[in-house]
Amino acid sequence: MLKTADILKEVKYFWKNRKIKDNESCPCGSGVEFVSCCKGKPLKAINKSKKPADVRIMEKMSSKMKRCCMHPDQTNCKGKIKGAHALQNNKIISLLAGSERHVYMLNAKKKPLLIPMPNGETIPIIELSKTSANDATTETCFCDLHDNIAFAVIEKGAPDFDETSEEMKFTYAYKAFIFEYYKQKIAFDIFRDSFKENPAIFLSFDMVGMYRMLQLKEQEFEPIKSHFDEQIMAGTFDGVVTCAIKISEQIRFADYAYIAPDYDMNGKKIKHTVKGIMHRLAITIFPEVNQSWLLVSCLKSEQFIYEELFQQLKTASLTKLKFYINLVLPLYSENMVLSTELWESWDKEAQMAYTYYANLNGKDALVVGKGIGFGLKNAFHQKSDDAYYNSPKINLFV
Repeated sequence: MLKTADILKEVKYFWKNRKIKDNESCPCGSGVEFVSCCKGKPLKAINKSKKPADVRIMEKMSSKMKRCCMHPDQTNCKGKIKGAHALQNNKIISLLAGSERHVYMLNAKKKPLLIPMPNGETIPIIELSKTSANDATTETCFCDLHDNIAFAVIEKGAPDFDETSEEMKFTYAYKAFIFEYYKQKIAFDIFRDSFKENPAIFLSFDMVGMYRMLQLKEQEFEPIKSHFDEQIMAGTFDGVVTCAIKISEQIRFADYAYIAPDYDMNGKKIKHTVKGIMHRLAITIFPEVNQSWLLVSCLKSEQFIYEELFQQLKTASLTKLKFYINLVLPLYSENMVLSTELWESWDKEAQMAYTYYANLNGKDALVVGKGIGFGLKNAFHQKSDDAYYNSPKINLFV
C-alpha cells in the first residue's frame, strides 16, 4: 500500500506519465522496447472477477512471495531460504508474545477483506489477527547462513541494545531497510510477471500509475542497498547516522519501517524529497526487559534532511515523544506488532480506528496526514507539555 508522502509522488507520476511509451523498456522486464515486445498483444480471456487489478496483485503477493537471499554475498549462500524475522523472535517478539506465544499484527499473508463502497469501488482491508510468535514479521528473504551471520550482533544471546555500538546501530538500520526493500522488489517482480501474462489489463491509467510508483521506488531504494552491501562486504559499519532514544519503560508494541514522515515533532513540513527523490528513515522501536528503544537512522548523506527531527527526538519530553509516536506510526507503518495485552486493552472503537489507519491509503491518507501535521503544530504552539497529555484515540502506551 502507498502511504502519505508516496501518494503525492504517485499523483504527479500518474498525470505526467499516463501511458507506456513505445521506446521505453517494456514493463514485463524483458529489456526490449515496449513497441517491440508487449504492445498490441490481445487481451487474454481471464476468469471473471469483480476485484480490481491492484487487489489481485496484492493477493498474488500474499500467496506467492518469492524465496531469495538479499545478502550481497550471493555466491556463498548455504541452507534453505528461511522465514527470517524482521524483529528478533528470541528477544523482541518473545517479550510481546508472552506465555501464549501470540501477537497481533496486520497479516498480509491472509486474503484481504473486500469492502464495496457506494461509488462502486472495492476497498481491500487487511485485518489484524493473532499471529504465532514464530511467524510474526517473517519474510523468506535470507538463506540460513546469511540470516545467522548478518544479524548475529543483535540476535545471538538476545543482547540488550548498546547505544555506543556502531555495529548494532548499523545492523538495526539495515534490517529495517532490507525487509522493506525485499517487499518492494517482490511487488515489482509480480507486477512484471502479471504484465507479461496479460499486458492489456495493465495499461489503464491506474495501473500505469502503480508501475511508475514501483519504478521510482526502485530508483530510490537501489543506492541505499548499494551502500549497505558495500559496507557488509567490507566488514565495516560506516555512512549511517542513528538517533537512539531510550524510553524508560517496557512498551507493549514493536515496529520496523522504512518511511518518510511528512512532519517533524513541531508540525513543520519535512522536505524529504530532493530533486524528485524521496529520502526515508529506517525506524525500529522495541521493548527490552527494563526499558525500550527508538532507533531512527539514515545515510550520513541524508542527515541534513532530518537533523532537525533528530535534535527534537533527543530533547523531547517522554510525553511529547509518545504523542508523536501515537500519531505517526499507526498511519505510516504497516509492520507494527502489538501484544495481546495491548490490543485487548483497547475498546472496539480504538481497535477499529487502528485498523482503519493501518490500511489507509490514497487521498484519505493524505487528508489524515495533513490533520496530523495540524495537530502537532497546534500542540507545539501551546508552549507546554499539557497538550501532549491528551492522548489520541490510538494510544500505544495505554
